[in-house]
Amino acid sequence: MSILSRSALVAVLIAAGASAAEAEDITGPYLGGYIGYSIPSSVDAAGNIGGSVTVDDSADLELDNGLGVGALFGYDYGALRAEAEVAYRQYDNDKYKSLVLDGTPAADMSAGGETGLLSVMGNVIYDYENGSVLTPYVGVGLGAGWVFVDGGNDAGFAYQGILGAKLAIDENLAAFVDYRYLATTNVKAGTVDGSLTTQNIQAGLVYTFSSYTPPPPPVPAPVAAPDPVMTRSFMVFFDWDSSTITSEAASIIQDAAQSAMTLGVSRIELTGHADRSGSPAYNQALSLRRAEAVKAELIGLGLSESEIVTMGKGEGAPLVPTPDGVREAQNRRVEIVLP
Repeated sequence: MSILSRSALVAVLIAAGASAAEAEDITGPYLGGYIGYSIPSSVDAAGNIGGSVTVDDSADLELDNGLGVGALFGYDYGALRAEAEVAYRQYDNDKYKSLVLDGTPAADMSAGGETGLLSVMGNVIYDYENGSVLTPYVGVGLGAGWVFVDGGNDAGFAYQGILGAKLAIDENLAAFVDYRYLATTNVKAGTVDGSLTTQNIQAGLVYTFSSYTPPPPPVPAPVAAPDPVMTRSFMVFFDWDSSTITSEAASIIQDAAQSAMTLGVSRIELTGHADRSGSPAYNQALSLRRAEAVKAELIGLGLSESEIVTMGKGEGAPLVPTPDGVREAQNRRVEIVLP
């Protein structure tokens, strides 16, 4: 097994250990890596193809399918990403076809050795953000490709098209699978004298470093502890993209229910909120689901449904103002007010 094959196997095992979770892109710089399966085209060959055998007309060098590895360095602006990509793909040489030796057509001839393709690309990628955990994307890239064969090498212009999708693992980490059509212009390396095109299926991981640093939570001035029975306002917080009541939230809701019963209020107002990750329409629905979840919890504690009013404000009334697309824990909340 070649060094490239062993490296690909290790990367597959690492990627297989990751579990998917819900998330969405955050803006900022990112790093990534992938392994891939590469299907090359045949490539024109000419010159000495082994020992004293010299092709006196163009032949085709057929390559076996191979493996590739790559690294990504980029910046996520939201819907658009700009990235640099460095990749190496390796193929076993199979056979020479369409041979003409000394002016006479000849049978196919086995070829030994390996062909390598090193690419350095600059890519622009557009993400179809939809408020879900799965984000499709398309992109294009330009750069350079080096072909290594039979002890020789040559570089040419390279270009590629990209089509894929990424699945969030957490707020910063995502897995992706994509297809990349990569081609070089004419290169002359060893017996190779032509352009090399490849079709590539690859999978990998990207980690985004958020460019936004949330402000520290406000430090309240020291005051005497209020009488918990007289408290008329409570705040319940939620995990990102979730309307599930956590254990901490359940404790606060229980305090609110106790205060409502002690004060004998006839109206309880629940206002749901969301942070600015995801679309405004999605966040509006999410904020209302959070308010309804708190309402169900209060009813379960013995309060009357007719006394509870719910509303959702989406991302329109943040506790901590943030840029669009940023996740802020203090904005994922439901406010409970006992008028």
